[in-house]
Amino acid sequence: MNGYKIYDIKDADRFNPYVYPEVRDELDRLFSAAYLFTTPEKENIIISYLRDHSLHSHWLLEHKELCDLVTHGKCQTSNIEALFEACRGNRQFMHSYEEYIRNIDVE
Repeated sequence: MNGYKIYDIKDADRFNPYVYPEVRDELDRLFSAAYLFTTPEKENIIISYLRDHSLHSHWLLEHKELCDLVTHGKCQTSNIEALFEACRGNRQFMHSYEEYIRNIDVE
């Protein structure tokens, strides 16, 4: 089993972490691993890479360790990425998903 799930996002759907527990769990593990990185760009770096596999060059220079954590597969993110791919046609879902990620608080 490759761990890659295909999600079916309907037009009226919005992100709810309780509907996607595997995504929530991956995000929790990722943010726990990134806990010590205090840059205000952390969420944007994580979203940009997992949504588009793209990072600004200044992030790579200024936040190398965080970018390495996200890009080198140190945390499983297949469900996070699959959900981003599935919701590309639903801007409201994408927005609510990104807002959830921006507001994750690791204790």
